[in-house]
Amino acid sequence: MSNKISKLNKLKNPASFIQINMIKGFKYVDKAGEIVNKYHRKDAVPVFSMDINGLTVRKPKDKIYEMKITPSIVWMKFIEIDSLDMIANLFNTESKLILDILDVNQINRVGWRNYFIFEFNTKSQQKKYFQNLTNFNNGSLSTMILDLETKEDFKAHLVIQSVVKNDENKTPGVLFDIDIFQSGKIDIEDVSKIISNFRNFLKAKESFVSILNKTFISSIKP
Repeated sequence: MSNKISKLNKLKNPASFIQINMIKGFKYVDKAGEIVNKYHRKDAVPVFSMDINGLTVRKPKDKIYEMKITPSIVWMKFIEIDSLDMIANLFNTESKLILDILDVNQINRVGWRNYFIFEFNTKSQQKKYFQNLTNFNNGSLSTMILDLETKEDFKAHLVIQSVVKNDENKTPGVLFDIDIFQSGKIDIEDVSKIISNFRNFLKAKESFVSILNKTFISSIKP
């Protein structure tokens, strides 16, 4: 296909999520208010909800759309995405601050999920793309789930799904929903390195980008 992906930043990246799973994070019950205090902007109280099960803060920092902290997770959602580097650096900074407050020194999972979208010129291109994923001409596939080989300590799941943009033209596309995660006994000091490994896997032409290009297995004319 002529519209192969040369770089990951050629795709739209409407949302990204990073989460770490904590061990012994129940100091949250005592420290939730201290976390909220860290996200005051001048004299403005952040928009938040808090109960025994967890804390949710809306737009705690520029570029962070939402943040959730419970006794077992620190989770952040990003929708104003400049780059994967920006997300990684911001999450590393803010999660370290929170983990220090909660006095957590070990976690058992790091995960990073991204949505990437490739847009087609026509609905027929979209249909042909999904037909060619299975070489099935009497219908079309709408969703495919793959376990990817990463050659690293982490794992990756890829969901390929048909989407239509909510705009005037109803632009057709394909959503690449990639979830990368590493589980096990993980030291806090290793989180930034693990996220960096995730980022390198996503950006490298010979890894994730190459996998995406292999899904474009035929020439589709506009």
